[in-house]
Amino acid sequence: MLGPGWIDAFESGSVVPDLDVFLALLHELGVAIDQLTANIAPVRTIPRKLYANDDDAGLVLHFDYADYKATYRLPEATLTTFQAILGQLRTDLATSATATGDRNTASKADAVATAFLSAVTQWPTANPSDLWWFLIYRAYLDPFNHPATESQRDLGQSWKRTAGWALERVLVRHYSPWLAERNVRLFIAQAAERQALIDQLEVPTPLEADKADVLLTTMVRGAHRCFGIVHVKASFAERRTDDVPMSGMLVRAGYTSPLWTMDCKSTPSATPRNRGELGPVLTPGDERRSAKRRDIEVDGHFSACFSYNRNTLPTPATQEARARINTCDFKIPMMRSAGSSWLRDNDS
Repeated sequence: MLGPGWIDAFESGSVVPDLDVFLALLHELGVAIDQLTANIAPVRTIPRKLYANDDDAGLVLHFDYADYKATYRLPEATLTTFQAILGQLRTDLATSATATGDRNTASKADAVATAFLSAVTQWPTANPSDLWWFLIYRAYLDPFNHPATESQRDLGQSWKRTAGWALERVLVRHYSPWLAERNVRLFIAQAAERQALIDQLEVPTPLEADKADVLLTTMVRGAHRCFGIVHVKASFAERRTDDVPMSGMLVRAGYTSPLWTMDCKSTPSATPRNRGELGPVLTPGDERRSAKRRDIEVDGHFSACFSYNRNTLPTPATQEARARINTCDFKIPMMRSAGSSWLRDNDS
């Protein structure tokens, strides 16, 4: 009836038979479905990729992480707020399903950005990177948070593209109003405008405009002039090396070229910790630093790094560095830190 290995796969749970196959197997075995279900306890909730319960200490998130049934605690959070954020995400993702192509991805990115900004607003004491990695990412992977028309989609692959666009929108929505009051425009440009602004930059080699994530411009004699690019990444593993050649060229030419990241990195476990990828800071007499930290502090491939993971260790104020790593959050509408002089340096 079946090729070799199928029954073992069904029994081990590595393959789940669809309903037609399941009913055919019961028929072959001479088992009525009511016999099979007679002693099974009723299932009262839909299995979810992410769910939560609250207790006196806050909210506990539950999700699968590799082979682990993982939990993550959000102190001071409530189940009501959690459900409200996920409800809004479901509504916005349902709206996105009516669009096609890039408009569909852009609409999903807007939904993710809205959910994330709601989370950091509701829970300002939480680690922003944890909210991104343990809440929003896991909620997106839950197929029941998407409309039924998306049931066959590879949500992991969909996330890779959606997440990048979403983080760009988070950056722009949060900071652009404050910067606009200071004659700085922070925005995601359409292709033609992006190319025109990139062409203004006085660098020795033409830049690839499609690698310019978010642009910074200011008004000079009545016209917008580009003075920098913000490179937006959820983690250092996300093709960061693609940005290094462009960023290094911009920095050497005197332009602003910061890296803005969630610095997401954790190891599967029952209680995962989102430790980030930059590792320990330089200590006297010990030159050991991660290659990613050296890229910034020693090589200066970016003009600064702004990490929204509180587990990221910032560059110590007393340490000499070509560029500095700063740890930030969303409590204030600006990149305020010891190393965030890029706006002051470009006020003129």
